[in-house]
Amino acid sequence: MAVRDKAATIEKLAKQLQDFELPLDIAYKTYVQIVGARNSITPIVVKKNFKAWKYLLHAAKVRLAKIEAAKPKPEPKVEPKPEPKPEVVSTPKPKSVPKPPKAKVKPAAKPAVKTGK
Repeated sequence: MAVRDKAATIEKLAKQLQDFELPLDIAYKTYVQIVGARNSITPIVVKKNFKAWKYLLHAAKVRLAKIEAAKPKPEPKVEPKPEPKPEVVSTPKPKSVPKPPKAKVKPAAKPAVKTGK
């Protein structure tokens, strides 16, 4: 019977987490304040089936992950591409032929001896 109690408790918490859009790391006191004392899972049930609130939360996280994985993902919306703008055709400019580099000419060496006049 304990397995059924555990499963029922996990399902109840998972449903409440989804319905109230609660975070998956919520504290027990905050959970009771949001859900209400009458609808929440009692501390006795948590202690009996899971020993602590954190273990119940972990089980609910795993359960919600299985539910999310089972859902088919929606196909991504394909946005229509904007119509291309008509391109203005211009006449290509003729490419100039690159000039060959100028050869550097070294100045002639001056003789060391002066010629007399």
